[in-house]
Amino acid sequence: MKWRRYNWFLILSTLVLSFSVLISLIFPREVIHIGINNLHFTVLDRVFKTWTLLGDGLIILVVVLVPLFFKIRYSLILFTGYAISGLSAQLLKRLFFSDSARPVNYFRLHGIEHDLYLVPGVELHSWNSFPSGHAATAFGVFFGLSLILNSRWGQLSAFVAALGVAFSRIYLSQHFLEDIMAGSLLGIMVTLFISSLLLNWKNPWLDRSLIKVKTQKNVQV
Repeated sequence: MKWRRYNWFLILSTLVLSFSVLISLIFPREVIHIGINNLHFTVLDRVFKTWTLLGDGLIILVVVLVPLFFKIRYSLILFTGYAISGLSAQLLKRLFFSDSARPVNYFRLHGIEHDLYLVPGVELHSWNSFPSGHAATAFGVFFGLSLILNSRWGQLSAFVAALGVAFSRIYLSQHFLEDIMAGSLLGIMVTLFISSLLLNWKNPWLDRSLIKVKTQKNVQV
């Protein structure tokens, strides 16, 4: 598998992150959050309550395991990207940014008079807001998936999936914009590093599927 000259996931991520940085420099975090919070609709509540699950461990695990039936190398890239980006996000949260308040708690602590719309049925957290773990794992895994896929539409679909997870964290008032920006960048950087190593690792075993490996073992026995 060779590096592609153009990766649409990476191109679009760069554009969106650059725009997000610009917005963050112009407007305070609470103004941005209130602006997004005002976009609520019942149908979007349902969509993003489900979409955010793409950043959870169980769904990600399915995405990571399926490539085992094609190439072990692919699954290894996705799993390693997921594990390291997720672990890194959690370490940053707990060791360096444990006092970063989630939106609802931040508004309360700073005496900001605004009734945020909260999606029914969503359990809200109070601390460890920075960076977003969901954004880190989603961008880490789906960026890895975009490196595996051969089609432009596959890369675009992977980007939309990751972006939806990141945006859902703001929509559900679990994170601020800078939280998901940091998480997304973390996930991309981790997977970029891991992929550069694993894609160049010369080992025929990595390019076999799990089925072929089992078949060969049975033949040898």
